[in-house]
Amino acid sequence: MPDTKVFPLQRLGRLELDQGLRAFKPGPAASDLAVTAMVEVPQAGAQLQNAWDVAWSDAAREATERGADQRSAQALAVGAGDPLAAATWMFAGAVRVVVAAQGEVMLARWLPAGTGSISVRVGPLPHLLEAATAAARRPAHIVVSAERHAAAIFVHAADNHHPVRRIAVGAPPGEPRDPHPDRPPAHHHGRRHEGDSEPESGGERNDEYIAARVSEAAASVGAHIVLGAGDEHILAAVSGHLPGALGPITTITSEPVTADSDDQLSARIGAALDGITGEAITAVTDLVASSADGPASAAVRGIEAVAQQLAEQQVAVLLVAADISRDSAGASYRIGLRPTEFLVGESDGTEVPLEDGLVWAALHQDAIVVQLPDRAPLGGQPTAALLRRG
Repeated sequence: MPDTKVFPLQRLGRLELDQGLRAFKPGPAASDLAVTAMVEVPQAGAQLQNAWDVAWSDAAREATERGADQRSAQALAVGAGDPLAAATWMFAGAVRVVVAAQGEVMLARWLPAGTGSISVRVGPLPHLLEAATAAARRPAHIVVSAERHAAAIFVHAADNHHPVRRIAVGAPPGEPRDPHPDRPPAHHHGRRHEGDSEPESGGERNDEYIAARVSEAAASVGAHIVLGAGDEHILAAVSGHLPGALGPITTITSEPVTADSDDQLSARIGAALDGITGEAITAVTDLVASSADGPASAAVRGIEAVAQQLAEQQVAVLLVAADISRDSAGASYRIGLRPTEFLVGESDGTEVPLEDGLVWAALHQDAIVVQLPDRAPLGGQPTAALLRRG
């Protein structure tokens, strides 16, 4: 189980906006409208690619019918990606989200199955709520594959544009080679089954060496989650040498695994991340509930209170109820001169859909964004925020 002493925000991911999205500004012309399309990968089959092409052609046509610039609608297919790769990776039934504006692809990302509804949206801002929530639930993480004679580390960055990086872990520098590596485990020196094949120096030094490599790999992508596969004794020994912000290792399988790739573990990795990030989200919502009262509170609830904190760039985590759109009727929500300036009931700026404006302002201050299925954790409010000053 994850270490409950680790601050929950460290176990959640953020949707990073690239330069194109950060520079995007809503405007009055049709060419300024942003198109956000979410398309589910069809069931694998001989005609998978053809079905995928048709789905994106339909999305482009729907986008133009909704008022999008034709160049932006046609750009959707550019970001469609490879459905064959998605079908064989962790995304059976995955969703592809593509944002296009001004004739260019601004964002293209795979989302896990069941993420959001299949849709095409056209508006002054990209619709990023589902993508941001998926990013929160798929933070950077490390997978350690450990067997008695081999270990490997797989580095998963938060952005799934980057391929998984594999790090082979050999013996510690200066470690004497075992002249009889095929001996029965009972004949090894040191504590049985821990570390590697344990020549004269025993397994302790190898455990520390693997843990140091894991810590280095985690630091390279800002990961605070380590998953393990293989020999539980080795994983437990390595876990004992990890710093508190990383340990303990969450074991996802004790079955032997290949050290070449962790693709075969994708379903288990996804399930483990769902559990870990689900606990972190619960911890954050509990923190919001306990911190929302008082003159110097560390959290706020309600649209106007959250909007004020967004404008002051104080939001660390934005929580949004799935039915927030029902609060849009009869009110004006706008983005000001700065992307972080979300305005309620004012006449300046560009009018935007409520949830799009909230998320846009939050992402521009590098906040974590999470959609919740109902309002109960938010005290009945459609949105809440954990503040940086808390």
